Order: sequence, then C-alpha cells, then structure tokens
Amino acid sequence: MRGTSMRGNPIRKPALFIVLGGIAIVVGLLCWYFLSGRGGDRFETPGVRTNVLLVAVSDRRVIDPLIVLSVGAGADDVFLFVPADLRIKLPDGTFARLGDTYEPDRMEGIRGRIASALGIDLPYYIAVDEPAFRGLIDGIGGLTLEVEDEVVYIDPESDPPAEIHVRPGEQRLDGATTLAYLRGHSDAGRVARSQVLLGAILAQGFVTRDSRSVARTVREMRGEIETNMPYSDLYALAASFRELDPGGLRTPTLPGERVAIDGVIYVQPRVVEAERIVASSLKGLELLTPSEVNVAVFNGNGIRLMATRTADYLKARGFMVTRIGNADTFSYDTSYIVVLTDEEKAWVLRDALPSPVKIVFPDSFSDHYEALKDLIPIGTDLILIAGAGLEIEE
Repeated sequence: MRGTSMRGNPIRKPALFIVLGGIAIVVGLLCWYFLSGRGGDRFETPGVRTNVLLVAVSDRRVIDPLIVLSVGAGADDVFLFVPADLRIKLPDGTFARLGDTYEPDRMEGIRGRIASALGIDLPYYIAVDEPAFRGLIDGIGGLTLEVEDEVVYIDPESDPPAEIHVRPGEQRLDGATTLAYLRGHSDAGRVARSQVLLGAILAQGFVTRDSRSVARTVREMRGEIETNMPYSDLYALAASFRELDPGGLRTPTLPGERVAIDGVIYVQPRVVEAERIVASSLKGLELLTPSEVNVAVFNGNGIRLMATRTADYLKARGFMVTRIGNADTFSYDTSYIVVLTDEEKAWVLRDALPSPVKIVFPDSFSDHYEALKDLIPIGTDLILIAGAGLEIEE
C-alpha cells in the first residue's frame, strides 16, 4: 500500500473512535438501499426533524456513541458528533462517561441517556461492529484520501505490537488502514480527519458506484446492523443520503472541555454553546443573531472609557449599539442587562460578554431605569450597565 507502513499483526484491538460507527452506518445504509433495489419517500414526519443515533459496538460490547444524525424539516441533514467521554448524570445521582454506560440496558439505555443529555427526541438507533466496518471499506475497493499530516497508530496490546503509519499526500487506504487513520494521532485532529473520511465514503463509495457493486459489498454484513428502525424506514433513510453533497456536509461537534475529576477524564459540555448547537442543528430552531440585538451601553463603574470600550467589543461581535454614555451612578457592584423587548435577546448578549452579568426587567430595577429611560433611543432592546467586575480589554 503506497504511503503506509505496518509492523506487527493487523489491527485486532476492538477500540472504536468518534465517527467510526457513523461512517460505517452511512456505508451500510446506502448499500442496503442499492441491494434492495428500492427507495421510497423520506421517513421523517413533514415539518419535523427526525433524529437517529449512530454508534459502533466492539466485539467486547464496548460502545462508543458517535453521531446523532438529524434529517428533514426542509433543511440540510446534520451529523452531530457526540464525544464518548461526555460527562452525564445518572438516575442515582452519580456521574459517568456516556461511553461507559452500555450495560445493563444496552442500546435502548444509550439512546435514552443521549436524548436526555441533549434534550431532544431520539426515537431511533442503528449500531454496527468493527469487523463489518473493515469489510465495508474493503468491499468498495478502499478509499482515496488526501492525508494532511502523518497519522501514526500504535497498538501495544496486540501480539506482536501493531504499528501503522499513514503518510502525507494522496493515499489509497484499505479497511485496516482506514481504522488506523481514524484511531491514530496526528497534528490534524480526529474530528477533522473523520469529516474528510465521511465525505470520501459518500463520494467514492456510493455517489459514483452502481447498485450491483454496492450490493456485493453488503451481502455479508446485512446481519451486522442492529437497529430499532423498521426496514422500510432504513431504505427511505438510505435514499435520502443519495441527495447529500459530500463536500458540504454539516458536521458540528458538541462543544466541551476535557477535565479530570477524581482521576477520570471527562468531556464537560460548554452548556450555553451546546444548547445553541442542539437548538439550531437538531431541533430546527432559528436562533437570534447579535445583529438583531440593539443595545444601549452605560458606564456604571467609573472606569475611564468603559462604555466606549464595551460598545466597541459588542460592535466587533455584530451587536448594534444605539447609545453610549454614563449611568446614573458609578457604584454598580455588578453588571446588568435590562430587558426592554425580548428576553431571548438578553441571553444572546449575556453569552457574548466575558464576565458575569445579571438580567433584570424595568419593574424590578425601577429606580435606575427611571434615571436612564429618557436617554434610551427608540428601538433599543436592551440596556447594558457595565458595573464592577466587567473585564473588557483595552
């Protein structure tokens, strides 16, 4: 295989990483569509996004939740990457990594926990194992990829230890080397590599292949797919994949920070960002943007040019500033957002600020509001009073 080198036995360790399951499912479902010789209408409810959990399961029954696929509602399909180390709260009050909760309730349990963590309706799941993935890649003749940086995969637990190098440049990868490409380490992150690979499978494995060649690939793996989705819906879902643009896939990742708690590494979700991504990607909600928020900014802490610097900070992030001035006093002990129109706009502003603020309404902030209201231009949505503790860099 040009551009790769291997030492030791082929990969045998059943470790599965982000998008492995999603990629295999894309392959399997599209193969199923061509094998069946049938398509059908899209399976989702008109006007409503339908979410499907795509996961990979190893032969040790160790599961790594990978992708929530969201389709329909007249919008682009979305592949949301969910990290296996996502920290979730269990019913007994303890915390665990999502990928460690396969037992005892298996796929139904994983589906329910992801739905609860993301706050979404997640009716379906589809699972595939690692050998099927390798067979699928080999069955379509491998994949041609442009490798940005060298990827090195080492499995010290195999006997003898396995080591695979995927060199930079255009490479043709078989199933085992594709696993190494996903599981290894490089300067390019795993998510970025996975996005490239997902697009390559769609483009090379299905868009440009005829139904008979795809059917040959899938015959031996039909029993490898575990799902609660009716076969007719699988066919319809596979048919919908044919309409995807491999170069324009929407593949966001649930945002989070890696943290160590009691010696365990978790991904702690960044709640506000995660909520916005889930709302726009999986729930089909149209979110407000800063350009729709009109703010009057007042200096409430007496620091020279505080209102001006804050206004410049907001303008650089797309907010519309309607007024800059001094507040009724410089003794505000914290910063405040006073809601004049839509409370949702206050949350957009709050999320953009680098320091904590309190959201209030005129009736509970009456003395200060009365002192400022004549200074507020018509059309202003929010008043921002920059109090003590607001840190805006000069």
